[in-house]
Amino acid sequence: MPNDQNLPSLMIGVAGGSASGKTTLARELAVAAGNQVAILELDRFYHCLGDAPNKHLSNFDEPASLEFDLLEDVLEQLRRHGTASVPMYDFATHNRIGYEPLDAAPLIVVEGILVLWHSSIRDLLDVKLYVDAPTATRFERRIQRDLHERGRDSDSVAKQWNETVQPMHEKYVEPSRQHADTIIDGTADLRKIGKELSASWLT
Repeated sequence: MPNDQNLPSLMIGVAGGSASGKTTLARELAVAAGNQVAILELDRFYHCLGDAPNKHLSNFDEPASLEFDLLEDVLEQLRRHGTASVPMYDFATHNRIGYEPLDAAPLIVVEGILVLWHSSIRDLLDVKLYVDAPTATRFERRIQRDLHERGRDSDSVAKQWNETVQPMHEKYVEPSRQHADTIIDGTADLRKIGKELSASWLT
């Protein structure tokens, strides 16, 4: 629903490594704050790969895979007009399949591994969070997620982790934590943290 409180939205960036807990934190914020939160996933902004051969082998963990200019436009639209048209991305085909409206809310949560990497995006954020978790924990979570939710086998998940996910984490994601206002422990009780944060922001 649109932000009908006539108050400027608070834009919150939630970054962190793959399987660190950032998506869980964003969801817990939404649960705690209900319709006062709008979530915008960075994953929506991957470039279309069209009919490129072996596109499933592309590096989805480097900044070049994302259309940050479009994200910047969307955030500015949300802030200025209270609504924006946001892309829908199909991970089966690695292509954009259309757009859908997103209305602003008192809290706008922008979530993704590289949310704090791009300086123009950081400049639009009022609060910058980085969710951190040990590498071994993130790897085990990634294995379990991809096996159960994406129908992959453990060998392919491990190969992708070693070849792109972790190297890009070390090169781009981990250094972006320096821009965070707060570091969140991704192994802590994220439900409790989500409640506490949303209460502080909406009070």
